[in-house]
Amino acid sequence: MAKVLPRTIVTVRGERNFRHMRIGVSLIAGSFFMLQLPAQSRMNEAAAKEAVYLIVRQSGLLANFVVREDDKVPTAVAYIKGNERVIAYNPAFLSALLDSARTDWSAVSVLAHEIAHHLLGHTLDPDAVHPGDELACDRYSGFILQRMGVSLSDAQVAMEVAGDVHGTLRHPPRHARLVAIRQGWEDAQRLASGAAEEPYVVERAFRYVVRLAGDPNTYFVDAEGCLVWFNDHAEPIEFGAFTRLAEGEFMHELTWQEQSFVVDGRNTIWRRAAHGMPLQVGRMEPYARP
Repeated sequence: MAKVLPRTIVTVRGERNFRHMRIGVSLIAGSFFMLQLPAQSRMNEAAAKEAVYLIVRQSGLLANFVVREDDKVPTAVAYIKGNERVIAYNPAFLSALLDSARTDWSAVSVLAHEIAHHLLGHTLDPDAVHPGDELACDRYSGFILQRMGVSLSDAQVAMEVAGDVHGTLRHPPRHARLVAIRQGWEDAQRLASGAAEEPYVVERAFRYVVRLAGDPNTYFVDAEGCLVWFNDHAEPIEFGAFTRLAEGEFMHELTWQEQSFVVDGRNTIWRRAAHGMPLQVGRMEPYARP
């Protein structure tokens, strides 16, 4: 199967019966939802719109998205056009995903990830590359799939199969995304069980806080030299590296996927532009445990 490209996420394993494909099941509040796909392994627009409705319903919101097929989209994408919040998907991509994952939940997972981009405001800056945004959407995907009655192993299996081991320009590596899915799934499970919220305790030793211009996410460097995404509701997720450079103008380097940044002695973060000149893009600060 081709690698998963921008704005796509996870799928789940299940028995396959294209005459009666069960795509959404929930016992929450005593309700039971069923969505039928056509006999072939293809999701048409009507089925996609119904899936979006079921996903958003788990969030207690009204589905006000425009859902459409688009052969020009390589995989699936969320964007704003005028006053419309659009979720577009390539039907050939979803068909290949359904065939490879051998489960009707795979398409729901893709749509859940795209919905999260809208709900979290990521589509307001469509050209931005923020790894934390993708992890947040993966986390939402895991949360929604658990609410729809999917097991953790099923919620992660497609990312195991289709996720890029090293990541892409826009997406963190597979291991980081699997952790994000697990965090969302476990959060939904805690809510469903009625378990009391426990204070979150940071057990990892952090060295620096990393803040990048235009990126609302906060990143950290730990004592092992890992670059991680972290917030008050999730465990740290490793997605990059922090390394010391040989003597020169810059002291350290931050890397993930195809991104590379250098850090000077004042903890200012720089990126080399196409013309070769460094551009200031952020700062690091020593981490102070709360």
